[in-house]
Amino acid sequence: MMFPDHPPILTYTMPLRSRYSETDKMGVVYHSRYLEYFEVIRTEFIREAGLPYAEMERSGVMLPVARVDVRYKRPIRYDELMDCQLRIYDEPTVKLVTYYDIRLKADPQPAVLGKVELVFVDMKTRRPIRVPDSFLKKIHDYAAMA
Repeated sequence: MMFPDHPPILTYTMPLRSRYSETDKMGVVYHSRYLEYFEVIRTEFIREAGLPYAEMERSGVMLPVARVDVRYKRPIRYDELMDCQLRIYDEPTVKLVTYYDIRLKADPQPAVLGKVELVFVDMKTRRPIRVPDSFLKKIHDYAAMA
């Protein structure tokens, strides 16, 4: 099973619409575009939680992707509106593990499920570090607001 069997500590939802440039010759969103969707969803969540990537980088922290798992359940075609959900199930430590559930607006079944593992890294040493306290506080604050 891709998603943990316990409730998430936080959930973030946003709409997205597939664009023509993201589709293949069959009119279906090309498989690699979902990695871009995951990044858009994650970036918007981090911004809304008060943790913009630019600010993290100014403080000397990077958050590169270490692992990705994607399950394609049903196609999304050009100009379809999606409900995109990011979930975090466990408090970040050295890793931030994010889960994604993308569905068509009018369909209760998932179209794409994903899991992305990111690692907190010191920009100077390029070595993994523990999650910054400021990041953890913002995660807790956002979860408490929901």
